[in-house]
Formats: sequence, C-alpha cells, structure tokens
Amino acid sequence: MLQALANQARDVKRGLRCSIAFLAAVALALCAALACWAKDPPAAGKVPALPQPLTEESIRELVARLSDDEVLKLVLDQLDRAAATSANAKPRMGMSGMVDEHAGAMRTTLDGLEAAYYALPDTLRQIRAKLTEPEGTERLAVALLVGILVAGFFVEGLYRLALRRFRTALDQTPAATYSAQVFKHGVGLLIDLGAILVWTIAATGAFFLLWHDQELRRTAMLDIVIGVILVRTTMRVASFLLSPSDPSTRLLPFADAPARILWWFAVILASNFAVDILLHTLFRGSGANQATLNLVAMPPLVLGIGVAIGTIWAVRTPIANLIRGKGTHGTIRHWTGELWPIVGTLYFLGILFARIFDILAGERELSRQGIFSVLLIVAMPVVDMALCHALAAGAGDEVAEGRAARVRGLLYAYESVFRRAIHIVVVAVGLALFARVWGIDLFAIAQQGMGGNFASALLGVSIVLLLAYMLWEGAKTAIDRRLAAEGDLDPEAPASRLRTVLPLMRALIAITVFVMATLSVLAALGVDILPLIAGASVVGVAIGFGSQTLVRDIVSGAFFLMDDAFRLGEYLEIGDAKGRVEKINVRTLFLRHHRGAINILPYGEIKRIRNTNRDWMVMVMDFPLTYDTNLAQVKKILKQVGDEIAADPELKPDLLQPLKLAGIQSTEDSAIVVRAKFTARPEGEPYMIRKAAYTKILKAFREAGIKFAHKQVTVNVPALSHTNDEAMAAAAGAAALAAASATESKD
Repeated sequence: MLQALANQARDVKRGLRCSIAFLAAVALALCAALACWAKDPPAAGKVPALPQPLTEESIRELVARLSDDEVLKLVLDQLDRAAATSANAKPRMGMSGMVDEHAGAMRTTLDGLEAAYYALPDTLRQIRAKLTEPEGTERLAVALLVGILVAGFFVEGLYRLALRRFRTALDQTPAATYSAQVFKHGVGLLIDLGAILVWTIAATGAFFLLWHDQELRRTAMLDIVIGVILVRTTMRVASFLLSPSDPSTRLLPFADAPARILWWFAVILASNFAVDILLHTLFRGSGANQATLNLVAMPPLVLGIGVAIGTIWAVRTPIANLIRGKGTHGTIRHWTGELWPIVGTLYFLGILFARIFDILAGERELSRQGIFSVLLIVAMPVVDMALCHALAAGAGDEVAEGRAARVRGLLYAYESVFRRAIHIVVVAVGLALFARVWGIDLFAIAQQGMGGNFASALLGVSIVLLLAYMLWEGAKTAIDRRLAAEGDLDPEAPASRLRTVLPLMRALIAITVFVMATLSVLAALGVDILPLIAGASVVGVAIGFGSQTLVRDIVSGAFFLMDDAFRLGEYLEIGDAKGRVEKINVRTLFLRHHRGAINILPYGEIKRIRNTNRDWMVMVMDFPLTYDTNLAQVKKILKQVGDEIAADPELKPDLLQPLKLAGIQSTEDSAIVVRAKFTARPEGEPYMIRKAAYTKILKAFREAGIKFAHKQVTVNVPALSHTNDEAMAAAAGAAALAAASATESKD
C-alpha cells in the first residue's frame, strides 16, 4: 500500500508541477500588471465600470462604494451610450456603414477592456474579500480542500492495494508482439483510469459530505477537483501512447525527445485549461463584468497558443518523417511533410485572432471551440496512426495456427485496402466533428450548393460510395494477388485457367460495381430507378433481337470459358486457323500463328477446337527399315534410348511415359515402317525430348548396322530372240535414214 501511495504521490507531483507553473505564470502577469498600474494610474475622471452580471445586489454594492461625483459620471456615461446606440440604430447602407458599425462596437469593447484593466486591482480585492468572507473561515476552506484531496487519494490507494497482485503480474507478463503489447498496456490504462474514477467518487463524496456554505469557495474547490481529474487523466492517456520514460512500452513511433515534448504539451494544455476554468469561476463569482472576464481569458489563451506553436516547431522533423513515410514517397506527401509546421502555426494563429475578434465583437462568453478543435486535430493523426500501426502489427505477427492464421492471412492480404479505409473513415469523421465543433452545418451548405435532395441524402451517398470503393479495392486486390501467385506469364508456355479468366472477371466486377453504385446513388437521391431498369431491359431485348450474332458470340465465349476449352498461351487448331492464344476478350479470340500472322475468330463461328496443349500428348516417330532388319535388336535399342532419356534430369520432368516400340506400322514395296512413341507434358518441352530421341536412335542404328530402306523401282524386261533383234536393228536403221532424207530436203 505504501508503494502504491508513493506511486500516486509521484504522479500527482508531476501533474501539479504543471498547474503550479501556470499559476505562477498567471501570478507573474498579474504582478506585472499591478506594477504598470502603479506607474500609470488611471485618470481621475475615469468612469467606473458596471459590474457583471448586473443585479440589484451588485448595483447597490457599486453605488455604496462610489462618491456622488462618480455616480453622476456613471449616469451621464450611460445616457451618452444610450443616445449613441439610438443614433447608430439608424440604417446605414453599403459596406462602409457596416465597417463603421463594427468599428464602433470594437472601440466600445476596447474602452471596456481598458476600464477593466485599470479596475483589475479593485476586482482582485473583491475576489479576496469574497473568498475571505465571513472572516476566519478561509483556513477552514483550505482544510476542507486538503481533506477532499486526501480522502480521494486514500480510497484510491486502497483500490490499488486490492489490485496490486494483478497489476504486478500484468507488468511482468512478456508481450512479444505489438498486439499483445497494446492489450497489456490497454488493460493497465483501464486499471489506472479506474483508479482515477475511484478518486473522483471519493473526492466528490467527501465534497458533498464536507459541504461548505460559502458559494464562491465551494465552486472554486469543485473546479480544483475537476482540474486534478482533467490533468491526471491527460497524463495517463498521454503516458499510454507516448511512454516518455520507457521506450520499450511506447505505442506511437516516436523517439525519446519528441515523445517527452508531446507528453508535456498534452499535460501543459490540460493544466492551462484547468487554470482557465478556475480563474473564470473566481472572477465571475466575485461579480466582475464581461470586459474583465474577457481580459482574464486572454492570458491562458495566448499562453496555450504559444505552447502549441512551440511544440509544433519542436517536433516538426519527426512528424514530417511520419507523414512522408518509409521508402519512396510522392510529391504531395513530401510537401505535406515540409509545410505542415507552417500550416499548423497559421491554424493556431487563426484560432487566436478569431478569439480576439470574438472578444472585440462583443461576445458574451468565449466558446471552447479553439481547445476542442486543437484536441481534435491532435487526436485525428494519433487515432489514424494507432489504427494503422495495429493493423500492420496484426498482419505481420508471427504465424499462428487455425483460425488465427486465417485472420492474420486476411489482414496481410488486404492490409493496403484496410489502411485506405482507415484513412477515409478517420478523415470523414474528423471533418464532421470539426464542423460540429465550429457550428458549421454541412448539410445546409450542401443544400445551398448542390440541392436539397443531395444534401438530405449526403450520408447515404457517402456510405454507398465508400462501400463501392471498398468492394472494388477488395476484389481487385484479391485478383491481383492471385495473378501474382501464378507468376510471370511465359510467352512460350500456356497460362493457367485462372490467369485466363481472372482479367475478364476483374473487368466484369468493375462494370458491375460501377453500375450498382450509380443506381444506388440515384436511388438515395430520390430518383426512381425502376424506369431506368425497365428501359435497360427493353434496350437489352432490342439489342438481343437486332444483334443475334453478337449475342451468340458472347454466349458461346462464356460457355467456352466455363468449359475451360482453351487458355492463354495454348496452341489451337480451329478449322484452317491455327496458332497460340494471345488474347481473349468478350466476343473474339486472338490466335497468333507461329509464322507471325494473327487470326481473329468470333466465338460464334467456332465449331470445333483442337487443343494440342492440354493434359498430355503422344509423340510418334516412324522409321522405314529394310526387310532384313532384326526387330528384336530394334526393340532393344529403343528401350535403351528410352531409359537414357528418362534418366536425363532436364528431360525427365516433362516425360510421362518412356520411349518404347509400338510395333510395325505398315509395309511398303521396299521397307517396313517401325513406329516408336512416348508420352510427354504439352506445356513442357516435348519437342526437345523428340529431338534428343532422334539423335540417340540414329546413332544407335548406325553403330548396330541397321540400315534405313531407300525407295527404288525394279523393272523386269522379258527375254527376246536373235531374229527379233535383227528385225529391230533393221527397223531402227530405216528410221534413221528416213529422218536424214527429210532433213536434207528441207535444206
């Protein structure tokens, strides 16, 4: 228990140091102002300021402490203001009149701030008088405040003592992965927030138990309790994310120095806000007017803006590196990382000038839009970074088994899609909250600029577009991953069925998502889409009747793909067209001939397909041998060659059945045709196997003396007698003499 109390004391000490620092800054500012007042007192004829709120009690109190001359001056001043207001109530035309009217209001506000500045010593004395009345009870109030704080810390110590063993076991539990680390520290954060909740309940119970009658002191004590809760909660949440003292438990990717700077920025901002609430309560409770409240609100505002700007420039480099990311980055991310400090500085200066303008314009109360917008701007990148980091860690954790492995694989596969979805959702929600903080009605703006129907359906249209984008990105990522798993497409080898069908499916999904999103957006805008659907149906029927060939081509192609009749890279023979499948679209097939020509075939014209690259193919080799060939020796040679090819490590993977003798194919006049065959994979190298087989077989036949039969023609002439020979010779001689005589007569 003592250790738990010591830890709480250390945490409270760190938080109170911030609050004390701000209180000291405010005290120094007030001392400087008092010194200025001492050197430059207000003029004697200065009109006293009216108290705010203006009640009967505050009026009587003011009149009681003023002299008769001061009361007269106050009455005359109020009458002059009423007359000026009546004169200014006349309508003024043009921009100059509007500017003059605002300028007059700002001059009046500046006069009130000046009067409040010079009346601030009196206001401080009134605050002290309010806090010390009735006399002698201020020490009791301090004792009550200490008692409330001590009661809260005592009950919180009991809470921590009860959970000491569990917290010790939690701190000693190793967390190897980022997800386990987030879970571990998240449970610790819940325990610490529970401790703060217990402190709040105990302190609030003690506050109501030790009720104090003096209203201002009671409200101030309650504001102090709220400030302690705010500062401690901020410290714990900032420690959960940044862990300035222990880099091993830091969830956000920052180095030690930026983490400490951001942690102190969060704590100082919370302390500044708590001090602002306390000062506002004290001054309002003492009866200060609106000008005094505006004057007191300026130092915390300026101080908070200054701390924010200083923090921006202190951590500009690490945050710029986070914006740019790792590796290569685009131009937009580069310049966003370079310019974000300037943009942030201009944003905070804009908040400062807007608040000052509100004061000068006569706003009754300063809104908390500035602080809430700052918290929102800080929270958006933190939430986005935390979610993306958790997503990356979940996708990159060590391999699990079963369902965890499937979830991890899903996150890893679609990490880029989920990351873009996180960016879109965080930005959309952040812009919506930002507009709500500043009172900007996006629906009203959309209604003026885009029409009432679109403005009323803006949320539905946004959801439809987001879902369509996510559906398309998910389908595209899944198809691209599957295509990448298929490997690079070899132009010489046929593609798989998935590589053939998936590109067509991707185009079909894109068209379907676009059409469905368009119809859904039109339906959300109030457009009746039934006529569109009916018209599309009628047009489809008309196109079907008027373009039967087109419909036949598309339907035939769909069935060819369903039947897996061909794939990219396969060699087809379709009628007199042959070639390798180069491209497939909705209605035509592109075949590249081995000589370079391309054949474009509509699916509807295809009657029969001969696919030479499917499953397996038988390679046949015929050898014409002489009739005296020893067929047993031929069979032995072919078997030996088949064994050599089957043992070749380069040819074996594509060989399904070894080379063997298929017998005598046919007999011719001068030869017997012996056939050999083997079975190979068509997508491999069957022709290389055939080439190697021919080389080995020819060599083996030559060594064994086996000869190939050559084609020859034998002409048998019957034997003639001697008499016939003499007759033929005489006839030939007579013919020769006749030919010679004919030649001479021509000459």
